[in-house]
Amino acid sequence: MPIRILDAATVGRIAAGEVVERPSSVVKELLENAIDAGATAITVEIKGGGIDYLRVTDNGCGIEPNQVRLAFENHATSKLQSADQLDDIRTLGFRGEALPSIASVSHVEMTTRARGQETGVRLNVDGGENMRVAEAGCPEGTTFVMRDLFYNLPVRRAFLKKPAYEGGLVADTVARLMMGNPGVAVRFINNGQTVYHSFGDNSLRNAVFAVYGKAAAEQMVPVDAAEGGTRIHGLIGVGELAKSTRAHQAFFINGRAVRCTTLTRALEEVCRTRVTIGLYPMCALNVTLPPSAVNVNVHPNKLEVRFKDEALMRQVAEHLLATAFEGERVLQLDEERLAKPAVARAVEVRPVRPPEAPGVSQSEYTAAVDRELEKLKGVGGGALRENPAWSPVTASPRTVVPPRPVPPIAPVARPVAAPVEPVARPAVPPQPVPVPTFARPVRPEASQVTLGEALPEANAAKYRVIGVLMKTYILAEAGDALVLIDQHAAHERLNYERFMAQVEAGQASQQLLTPLILRLSARELALVNDNLDVLKEAGYDVEPFGDQDIQVRAVPMILGKAELKPAFMDALGALDKVRTAAVDLRRAEIMQMSCKSAVKGGDPLTDSEVESLITQMLKTGAPPTCPHGRPVMKSITRRELEKMFKRIQ
Repeated sequence: MPIRILDAATVGRIAAGEVVERPSSVVKELLENAIDAGATAITVEIKGGGIDYLRVTDNGCGIEPNQVRLAFENHATSKLQSADQLDDIRTLGFRGEALPSIASVSHVEMTTRARGQETGVRLNVDGGENMRVAEAGCPEGTTFVMRDLFYNLPVRRAFLKKPAYEGGLVADTVARLMMGNPGVAVRFINNGQTVYHSFGDNSLRNAVFAVYGKAAAEQMVPVDAAEGGTRIHGLIGVGELAKSTRAHQAFFINGRAVRCTTLTRALEEVCRTRVTIGLYPMCALNVTLPPSAVNVNVHPNKLEVRFKDEALMRQVAEHLLATAFEGERVLQLDEERLAKPAVARAVEVRPVRPPEAPGVSQSEYTAAVDRELEKLKGVGGGALRENPAWSPVTASPRTVVPPRPVPPIAPVARPVAAPVEPVARPAVPPQPVPVPTFARPVRPEASQVTLGEALPEANAAKYRVIGVLMKTYILAEAGDALVLIDQHAAHERLNYERFMAQVEAGQASQQLLTPLILRLSARELALVNDNLDVLKEAGYDVEPFGDQDIQVRAVPMILGKAELKPAFMDALGALDKVRTAAVDLRRAEIMQMSCKSAVKGGDPLTDSEVESLITQMLKTGAPPTCPHGRPVMKSITRRELEKMFKRIQ
């Protein structure tokens, strides 16, 4: 067949297919244009899922009358002046494809009035053709109306879902833009009903309230930390806020809503023991970094980005996200957690490799950091503390930029016996290893306090043990709340923390008087041989013993003989599930499965053991969940009890 050049109409429809996939992609492009135009109030209205009718109105700068036609030309943009700016993108849109692509597959009417102009302009276009421009009266800003999406491409229209489904995708798009830009007031109307309405007061928590409701907005944990030109600020939801899918994870790179595997993995690694297995944390996180450190031009819809150093970015993100959980303890009231001040933290992140890889020049980096520092002035008290040896956005040595003063951070109150440390899990000194007797699982050590006596003070809350319910739930009074503690989950968390400390100190093993001989299948034997180093780091000393047998010569210190074989097989099963994962994850899975020696629900505890367990919970810095993500405690406030018994309304 002969080669020929496609006509303009066909080229336009092909280009539209890359930008306009469904109504939600149209809304995304128009919202980004409105935000780039400086809008502080935006209204989005749809009917029929956005297929039949879609309107976006903003109070931005508008378009000059002599440039209205030019705005609908392919690759026409006011956001990019030269190719050099592709490495320094500071706007949400920049390609100049949105308006012509939308106009080529629908009926479009746009009314706009530039600031300072006495009148506005109305433009109509049908399928990219028959453009009409006329003078019109309208307020400052732009109103974009789209009707009958894909009316001229019936095949594309047939592949759209039902209006309710498409409307849901539009709602998700609007919600993400609301949380990514809390300084913009956004109203979303679907078939005449207001679905979302944010205040535009620069409060991310209020934006989350508008999307997810009061309970989620109040319980999400704030994070605001910076390191070497990279800042992460936002909210994280764990515990009961965890969801069955990742649909409630919203990431923003310099204000741009993106799908980012690097940030997703960093978040889930930090929250792994804070959510139940099979669930995912929710979040609204904005990452601010120099534009030269990230490529936003790698996806047709600009939904994905690429960092200069993915592995390093993930490690920096994990360090910064972990600051959200500093100061937490196994036993902690919700009121104490919510009272935690949401302030910016300046965090030092340890270098992970020598600074010898090529990167941007000294002057380019310094200029980029200066610009970011200027942008962050006055935002939530944030500050950047430069690491003089390494940066997450370049591998070149650089001059240290003096940090701005950091607002004082209220220290987290801890028991008198424990020093205040800026880490979530203070190191626990290893205990001397006794000669194992294997008589019974390790239980909480008995203390000298008696049942009913007030326990040591922590965060101004006194806990008084009431008793044990059903040999499983410890009841305690703390201030104006009734606290219920799952004794198994609590003891398992304490065992896990002690085990982790022993692993870090290199004292996680205890030698068995008589090696345990196990016969394994060929698959299990191969799994053991492939992970001998990982098992050793987790406290197991395993050696081959014949063709199909192994001998276990040492086990983690917390294991007892009664559960030694089942615990090892459980650890092996967990290792099989993550056999292709990183070494850290495989080791963590083994450690979790090795904490099976905790007291079980139904095991009777003495009064002194109960008191000792709670005392350890008050002192141990760790998530208030078991290693598998189940909650350790629940609380019922006095107000809730009085409402339950109708003492108050």
